Amino acid sequence: MAPEHNSSLMVASDTSYKKEPLTGSKYSSPSDVEKPSPHLPTTVDLAPLNIEVTYPEGGRDAWLVVLGAWCGLTSSLGIYNTSGVFEVVISKVILPEASSSTLGWIFSAYAFVNWVCGVQIGPTFDAMGPRALIIAGTICTLIGIFTLSVSTEYYQIFLSFSIMTGIGSSLLLTPSMGCVAHWFMERRGLASGIAFIGGGFGGVLFPLMMQSLLPQVGWGWSIRVIGFMLLVLCAISVTFCRSRIPLRKGAETTWRDTLPDYKIFMDGTGAMALTTAGVLLTDLAYFIPITYTPSYYIDRQHLSDEEALTGSSAFAYQLLAILNAASCVSGYPIFSHQTSILTHYW
Repeated sequence: MAPEHNSSLMVASDTSYKKEPLTGSKYSSPSDVEKPSPHLPTTVDLAPLNIEVTYPEGGRDAWLVVLGAWCGLTSSLGIYNTSGVFEVVISKVILPEASSSTLGWIFSAYAFVNWVCGVQIGPTFDAMGPRALIIAGTICTLIGIFTLSVSTEYYQIFLSFSIMTGIGSSLLLTPSMGCVAHWFMERRGLASGIAFIGGGFGGVLFPLMMQSLLPQVGWGWSIRVIGFMLLVLCAISVTFCRSRIPLRKGAETTWRDTLPDYKIFMDGTGAMALTTAGVLLTDLAYFIPITYTPSYYIDRQHLSDEEALTGSSAFAYQLLAILNAASCVSGYPIFSHQTSILTHYW
């Protein structure tokens, strides 16, 4: 994921300030130094020297944070990985007259909003911690999902899914990733990989739920059932996701501290900038098969639009579940652990 999501760990390398005497043209004698100006900070205001940030690397609290992150990623990436089911129903049943290019804007805008909001959410997480962001993400996601269940027009689907659900997913995704890094250093890759299984698990659970529910209760109630499940998952995420490393400025944090800092990309090598661009493009490319695999299967089988909600198209949704299950079984835990051993920017 984009490195701004994990920029909170930069606090670990900058938690102390060097005490320096106040010298210069304004202070020409020792007596002047003893009377500091109210406009300049004194050593009393500065953080203590040699504060070393340690990581538990496990324990009950640390693994409960991983559980909360798992639930948050199930709620965000799980919906992201279920977009193929939404595309089938929207294109075949709700808006069958709309062109493919017109419908493509719904899902491309959703993916864009889901990732681009992290540019602002990451620094806000660094300044404020995860809880307020996850609560906001829960509200946005639930509003988006429940309004999607009653949407019948293009603009309604675009606003509810592409914009509102996209913002909610981003608000859940970024803090869930970042808070795990506050509790692990040596085992960070492993812990993050376990948390990321939630995205694949949601991509298995939600398509299979939709496959079962659509023929019985239709589109509206299928989405509402998922909405109620998201409510439970988000409640667990809000409860357990918390930061541990002290905020850089503590109670003195202002809104300016939540603004993105482009200087993180100026490391002299361009490695951070290239890595960020590569991860973003990879995530966007991954979204294409996730979105269109079920629809492609239905078209290849020459199934009618009416059969898109029946058992005849069941394997289309199962294909999506199989694709996501593969990432749960092999990808995240194994390769994330190896990544933490070989290299990392965090």
